Amino acid sequence: MISAIVVNWNGRDYLPGCLDALLAQDPPPAEILLVDNHSDDGSRELVAARYPSVRVIDTGRNGGPCLARNVGVNAAQHELCLLIDNDVILHPGALAELTGCLAGDPRCAMVQARSVCGDDESVVHYDGGDLHFLGTLILHNWYRPLGQAKVPDGPVGAAIALCFLTRKSVYTEVGGFDENLFILYEDNEFSYKLRMRGYTIRLCAAAICTHLAGTAELSVRGADARYPGRRTYLHSRNRWYVLLTCMRWRTLLLTVPAQLVYGAVYAAFGHQRGHMRDWWRGKRELLALLPAAIRARRVAQRGRSVPDRRILSSAPMTLNPGLAERGFKAWLRRALDRFFAGYWWLLRGLCG
Repeated sequence: MISAIVVNWNGRDYLPGCLDALLAQDPPPAEILLVDNHSDDGSRELVAARYPSVRVIDTGRNGGPCLARNVGVNAAQHELCLLIDNDVILHPGALAELTGCLAGDPRCAMVQARSVCGDDESVVHYDGGDLHFLGTLILHNWYRPLGQAKVPDGPVGAAIALCFLTRKSVYTEVGGFDENLFILYEDNEFSYKLRMRGYTIRLCAAAICTHLAGTAELSVRGADARYPGRRTYLHSRNRWYVLLTCMRWRTLLLTVPAQLVYGAVYAAFGHQRGHMRDWWRGKRELLALLPAAIRARRVAQRGRSVPDRRILSSAPMTLNPGLAERGFKAWLRRALDRFFAGYWWLLRGLCG
């Protein structure tokens, strides 16, 4: 049996589509929990009136999706937990496909559904990825037409947390999602903690979901979308937080030069968009979070059995459509990808 946990904050308009699709699965989840980050748009009232079978939990504050996921899994009655964002609609049969994929691999701790874009369901949005040694995610099939998307023949390096099935026992073992991240990079951190303990992560391409609008003032959709300052701030803060929490000290020390090069390029990117105040804010908050990062590191590293060199990658990094595709920016992008790949090739064998 499965507990479905719907993560919500001010998603009243999304919830009917998300919940109706969950209830239409064959079989449906044994229980559905709406974990609401203290919305003020009537979300809880809507669900109570229209979906009496759904259990509503109010977290009391907007602590981000990490908080909501942790609260939901803690309250779940069953070992298998489906965690799904409010703007995600499962296609028919998706839940059964996810369950079968998880059952087929005893070491699998997380199965992600293949998500397609809400404005064009013939295009892949999130399809799993790999963990780059710089702390970022390398996304598979990013904005690729569904007919051209490659299906992995084994585990993937990381998953995106918008819709996935997991085991409650393993989720609890690794400490769940780190609530200090709030949002952005929480997928990296959770995937890293699973991988370092020898668990596998899979993409179930047969389990399809539609991802609608994304998170306001954070998501970037399409070549013409504005890159928000809040994303610059969270990127500036959270990338280093994940590195400090999950990466072995030896690996971090060996890769510091490359980390600083990447950081400088991203700072220049922020400056170009008028986001330097957001970038500096992220760095100030990172310094304030250092004691919390060290505490989180002790939990994350407990039970580790797999070295960084078997977890991390140096494949070309993922950029949003329309960014650095022509001229000097495109040349710089290719040059940096080659530099980082060569750097990792030289040092990978020395990393812990």
